Amino acid sequence: MSTYVISDLHGQYKIFTALLEKAAFSDEDRLIMLGDAIDRGPDGIKILQHVMDAPNMEFLLGNHEFMMLNAVSQDGRITLDPWNLPGRDASLWYFYNGGNATYSRYRRLRKPQRQKLLEWLSTRALTTRVEVGERTFILTHSFFDMDKVDVPYSEIGYGEVWDIVWQSPFRYDIYAPWENYYKYDPWTFVVGHVPVCLISESSGHRHIVDIDDSDAPARISDESPAHHRLASYRKANIIDIDGCCAHHDSFDASYKGGILLRLDDLQEFTISFAEMDQGDGGRGPKKTPGDGLRGAKDISRTKKETRRPKT
Repeated sequence: MSTYVISDLHGQYKIFTALLEKAAFSDEDRLIMLGDAIDRGPDGIKILQHVMDAPNMEFLLGNHEFMMLNAVSQDGRITLDPWNLPGRDASLWYFYNGGNATYSRYRRLRKPQRQKLLEWLSTRALTTRVEVGERTFILTHSFFDMDKVDVPYSEIGYGEVWDIVWQSPFRYDIYAPWENYYKYDPWTFVVGHVPVCLISESSGHRHIVDIDDSDAPARISDESPAHHRLASYRKANIIDIDGCCAHHDSFDASYKGGILLRLDDLQEFTISFAEMDQGDGGRGPKKTPGDGLRGAKDISRTKKETRRPKT
């Protein structure tokens, strides 16, 4: 049995299934998804349902699921007018962070299905600790609170959740100090949230471009370590596996896609949008015209500011 982790698929279900096939993932293996299954891409709801129904898959909340839970009606009711979404994060989610793609699919579910999905999401944890061989891993979408490890989302306050799913050592706009991670060495943190293609090699921070335009494709700096390849970003005891499924364009499709990490030996499996387009992503299917984001199948205000950093 092997243990795998993946993060930030953002609705790219075809990349998800192609990666499982490429790694020969079986019923004997275990998968932990580190959040941000939804938004921007077309099939986030399908990814959530896949994980929810699989006995050997687990899910940790990301900032996008956090926004969704604080945007939609908790009893499963829907509205045709997004301005009537009732939650405190409705506009932030729907208009600024790609929630419109998710909500269009969410509305197609029957009300009992919506209620089941919301209940399941509300009982997910934000962070978990796993032992694989002689290694200890802390798995989380971005930041963490050791007192909240394996605690369900529904038992944590809004502000505490916000800190855990938004703050990052790779972002200087919503910064979490590196020392908070380093002090737990030799434990290894596996995170997502910040795309590896946007992390500057020299600074170790996200290279922020178009920060106030979350609908624009994220552009990569020349000093990014993943400029011409799709791979995790590893620094000290932190591994970032966000392969930048949120945005891509024709010029960067070869180094953006999904990253699946096997914790047993730290081997990673990758599939780019370019590989999916060519139909050879781990024998994954080619895209079809309706898949959106020209890819595979199918921001938060700070507490003191009003600017909307994109994820």
